[in-house]
Amino acid sequence: MKNFIFTLLFIFAFIIPAKADIAPAEQINYTFKFEGLPPSEIIAAKSSQIQCADNQCLEPKALGNFGLQKFNCDDKSCYAVFYEMNDYQKIIIAFKDGTVKESQIFPKPQGRKNSVLVIVNPQDLSVRPDNTAAPDRINKTYAFCAMFFVLIAEILTALLFTYINELPLKIIIWFGILNLITIPLNWFILSDYTVHDGLLWLAAFFIEFAVLALIYKRKCTLQEIFGLTLFSNVSGYCAGMILSFILTFF
Repeated sequence: MKNFIFTLLFIFAFIIPAKADIAPAEQINYTFKFEGLPPSEIIAAKSSQIQCADNQCLEPKALGNFGLQKFNCDDKSCYAVFYEMNDYQKIIIAFKDGTVKESQIFPKPQGRKNSVLVIVNPQDLSVRPDNTAAPDRINKTYAFCAMFFVLIAEILTALLFTYINELPLKIIIWFGILNLITIPLNWFILSDYTVHDGLLWLAAFFIEFAVLALIYKRKCTLQEIFGLTLFSNVSGYCAGMILSFILTFF
């Protein structure tokens, strides 16, 4: 029976495709400045962001709404949230004065949280980095909901793995403490240095594995600690995907 459940956990870890909110999603905030014409409000329903694979945008693809991924606007500004940002982007904005303007194709910003300035000209839009904007802050509700959801999923998976393999239950306490360190570490510090979530996942995995291996090297095998850390972290990925779909409706 144990081998059967272990096999299910293995399939769960490697077959189910998932992407967790182990760090803030990549985002672009757009501020608009009108030059040579009076300001006009934005029509969000008729505006969009286009992802491009090259600087000619030969195969344009709308960003679309998928989980947290979306492009949205209010009357004066817009923002885009990505699971994966293509190398080139452009935006199409509709205004209440009846005009629809398109930007040039611009390279994706290099950071995880980005601010750009959109110059609204009589003919088109010009997108440039906004170096004067204040640093973008993470939405606290989104951040803490995501971190809590991932933490609970990882703890429950660790409990299941510990029960199946008859490991010391106290290992769950240490695992929980380590998660309370690695999850905020990824969200608020390490995510500022890389946009690759895989690197953040690996950082959390190796920190947790190394510390648990040092503490329980005499009570558990390395394979057991590796399995506990692996399956628990993968469950966090799946939990993040579920949370992203829930937040789509808000």
